[in-house]
Amino acid sequence: MTNNKKSPTSALEKVLPSQFMRELRPEYYSDTEDRVSYILDALRLEYYLESITQRNQTHDFEIFCRKLCERTICPNLRSHTGPDGGGDSKVDTETYPVSEKISILFYVGDQKSSDERWAFAISAQEDWKSKVRDDVKKIYETNRGYKRIIFVTSRFARDKDRADIEDDLSKQYDIPVTIHDRSWIVQEVIEKDRKDLAFNYLGIGETKTDPLRLGPTDYSRTQQLADIEKSIEDPDVFRGMERERVTEALVAAKLSRNLERPRFETDGRFLRAIRLAGADGTDRQKLKAKYEHIWTAFWWFDDFQFLKNNYDSFENLVLKSEDAIDLELLCNLLQLFFNCVFHEHMSREECRIDERIERLKLALEKIISNKNRPNNSLEAQTSLLIIQMNQAMQNEKRDGLSDIWKGFSQIFEKAGGLGEFNVDRLIGMVEIAGDFAGNDPAYNTLIEEMADFVSGRKSEAEGALILLKRAQKLDFESNLEMIRLLGKATVRLAKKEYRDELVEALQLLMFAYRSAGLLWAARASCTFLTATLALEGDERSKLPIRFVPTMKTWGWLALELRHIPDLLFAIQLLNGILATLPLAEESKTKVSEDIRELDLALGCLFLNADEDDIQKLETAPDVLEALGLFSARSALLYIMGYNDILRADGSFPESEPDEEINRTFSLLASQPIAESLRGRFVLNIEEPHSLETSILGMTIEIEVEGSEQSIILAQAILGSLEAFFATTLEKISPHTERLILQLMENEQISAPSVEIDPMEMNGYIYWPRMLSSTNYEDQSRFTSFLTVIAGHVLTVCCMTENTEALLEKLYADEAVYNRITMIAHASNSYHRVTSKNVSKISDWQSVIKKSYKPCIIRPEIEFITIKSDDIDNITVNPGGMPPRLKDHRAISVRSVIDIHSWDRADWKGAGYAQFNPMHPPYMALLFKNADAARKIFTRWKKRFGNHDKDEEISLSIIRQMPQHNKHHYRVLITSKFPHKDTFKPIQLVTMGRKSMLMEPKNDINLERFLESYHHFNAFFLLPAILKEAGPPEFLFDLAILKHNLSVKLASEIKENDIEFMAMHI
Repeated sequence: MTNNKKSPTSALEKVLPSQFMRELRPEYYSDTEDRVSYILDALRLEYYLESITQRNQTHDFEIFCRKLCERTICPNLRSHTGPDGGGDSKVDTETYPVSEKISILFYVGDQKSSDERWAFAISAQEDWKSKVRDDVKKIYETNRGYKRIIFVTSRFARDKDRADIEDDLSKQYDIPVTIHDRSWIVQEVIEKDRKDLAFNYLGIGETKTDPLRLGPTDYSRTQQLADIEKSIEDPDVFRGMERERVTEALVAAKLSRNLERPRFETDGRFLRAIRLAGADGTDRQKLKAKYEHIWTAFWWFDDFQFLKNNYDSFENLVLKSEDAIDLELLCNLLQLFFNCVFHEHMSREECRIDERIERLKLALEKIISNKNRPNNSLEAQTSLLIIQMNQAMQNEKRDGLSDIWKGFSQIFEKAGGLGEFNVDRLIGMVEIAGDFAGNDPAYNTLIEEMADFVSGRKSEAEGALILLKRAQKLDFESNLEMIRLLGKATVRLAKKEYRDELVEALQLLMFAYRSAGLLWAARASCTFLTATLALEGDERSKLPIRFVPTMKTWGWLALELRHIPDLLFAIQLLNGILATLPLAEESKTKVSEDIRELDLALGCLFLNADEDDIQKLETAPDVLEALGLFSARSALLYIMGYNDILRADGSFPESEPDEEINRTFSLLASQPIAESLRGRFVLNIEEPHSLETSILGMTIEIEVEGSEQSIILAQAILGSLEAFFATTLEKISPHTERLILQLMENEQISAPSVEIDPMEMNGYIYWPRMLSSTNYEDQSRFTSFLTVIAGHVLTVCCMTENTEALLEKLYADEAVYNRITMIAHASNSYHRVTSKNVSKISDWQSVIKKSYKPCIIRPEIEFITIKSDDIDNITVNPGGMPPRLKDHRAISVRSVIDIHSWDRADWKGAGYAQFNPMHPPYMALLFKNADAARKIFTRWKKRFGNHDKDEEISLSIIRQMPQHNKHHYRVLITSKFPHKDTFKPIQLVTMGRKSMLMEPKNDINLERFLESYHHFNAFFLLPAILKEAGPPEFLFDLAILKHNLSVKLASEIKENDIEFMAMHI
């Protein structure tokens, strides 16, 4: 960058780049104190070449020339084995063929020599003109199909004579002929520092007598370079991992540069890296290889012309990119032109610096305007300010620097909430600017703000590390405590410099959520983790190995959520990992086994699917086949009724009987994992559907229109609700089984809102259609809205001793807002990983050949009890799931009592009536508020119908209560006690209930009712409204027919009876 405060070296008028950088960054250069140095000048070499024949050293000269050609023209030359002068072979050396996969690894010479046969003739004869004509004629007459002939002579050749003879011979024999004379030899040996060849093969020149003292850094670099070259030379080492080879080739080039190897070696290695990147590399690898080559030519070889010649082509590539990190490379190269002008190596006009600035500015401003990628935008702003700073210095407009410092201050302010922003670059630039900022107040303010930023960023992260270390010491029996700790730590660790620690925290948080049964929150954590690892892979041009288990977990989470597109994406990436990552054979086998387990589990899911879900999978079989999920494909086609296709394509042999096929699928359908996979599929289809979760045992369902926006919102809402309630298992009691929220997109509103009707236990979430939940500028607003929804659900659906104290603990002590913030950002992370907002089966449209509509006649699965030997045949293990001791799914809420409606209805007791001796009697629940009473019974009729066939409403009458009048009794209203077969291990069932002590003076009405009830074995349950005067009003239109009524004496009730809950009220 421009700098008017000159270092000791820059006191020279024209300091060379290599001098400047060697003083600034000596660690980038060789630390070897003494080197083997060959002393040989051009005059001595010319004299030696002139007198070769007199000393009878023509054989030595041929070997020398062959070695020189191997370094300069092509490395694949045969050793000469015949007599001097070419012998019977008519050539002194020739190329031997090599495969393209070998030739692409050459870093010296012309790659065309790999697949063409070239002939070389070498001569020290004085009459070189007749010699070359004679040699070319003989070579042509061999009829070996040579594509090029190269003649090397120790004699001087006038340029005109050489060119004329090359043209004549090329036309005469239709083979390109090239003549290299003594001038060429001297140039390649002396000017390009290949004097070691002359010393070793011609015996001329001398070496320094000082021993080579290899520096410790160079020793390490030399070993590393040798290891890399050995690997690159073997084409089998990187088979299937070509991108890894690109990375290694670039590392080799940079090591060669840092070791200060001869330029032809370093240039050759960079050109090899560029070639390999062009063939197999990512876009980033292609740019990095070209960039490093230009950077090296400037800072190591002081080659200004190379910068000028190559900048424009590099610029054309980079300006197409929408990533600020790519344009940063161009910004760095533009910096070199500023340096050239400052140190007077080139004029401003020669550098064309102004036009280049304008093109780069336009590209940066376009990126800055995209607020949906805040890190990217801020990186571009940094680059733009650096350019403006250099312009101010170059134009000697120091007054403008104050605005630059204020711009840097704004970047620090914006970077506070952006973990992936590369703050080190900005800090380094601000520190360097101190050399010429003087005592500018704006710069002094910038320094203070930078200090506060660094201090806050570091202290925040250091505190998060303490939380992470504590969480690492816990096991998943303490999963809720892990969520508390890690929910606070992850947001604080979301900084580029703490990426490894963030990855560790996200992994633990993901598994903690999963072990607690909070799958949408676990999915959001997994998505955030995957995006973090993908970003690391982009920067390093290769995915980290820990990406593999992350994708495996992604697959299992998708399976447990029945999220089919997510699962297919995970399989696609796992297949890609097998093909590209440098995994050991044992690891590859493990990944293959993981894919097979997911394949079988998905097949089990299909065999247990509902009819509606199967109907929506018409195009799935071809996608499953393309992804190698053959078990899942077979299971889906089987349940669709396509046995004929399975036999025709060889999935099942023609000889295998139907009974055996049926048993195979019955066995797969009956796997233990099937119990955890029941529920509706998530397919992200563009039609109305719903998504749901289970929190504290209550089901929360969100109905969506099917737009991408509505799906993203629903997933975020479910995840944020899980994150909000995650740690409240012991603090909150839900009183409803199900809450239904309908998500409505509206073009007429400008702000989101939520309404929940506590009487109906449903609600509406209104979202402005033009408001994007993924727009970064609206993320804070979106996060706040998610907390509003959570607050509504808490108020409407749950009971707590002290709501204010609970919220204080959640927000102040547990930083629940941080947990929700991560969920809100998950959709952006998802897009970063998948390049989509939501995934759908149609994303694989290119492999879909046909639709498979379920057949009319289809098999029925006969579920079987699996024995231990059967389980061994098909092993399905959901990803090594941690033990689930604190699991929201282990709680079940069963409630026929809508608390808010009952509170408003003001229940006062029970009454009995018989209006027709031919009909069952009536049991009336007496209320004071008619509207609320109607709500209660309307909801019951909607849920259970006019006839409560399954006796979901449990009614009990407990008589002869202790210490009460014998005519007094208690009425209990609750949910049907679940059958023991429906209990899961260690499951807790909470049941909403209402009970009331009835204190009549006698039991005449009750006995009359019970007598009629036993006669009809039925009764009607209905509401009745108490009046200030007169008899109650019976609401006959809301009557529900029931059959079961439990009537017990208090003395008969045991601890396990459902009536026991009413005995101590």
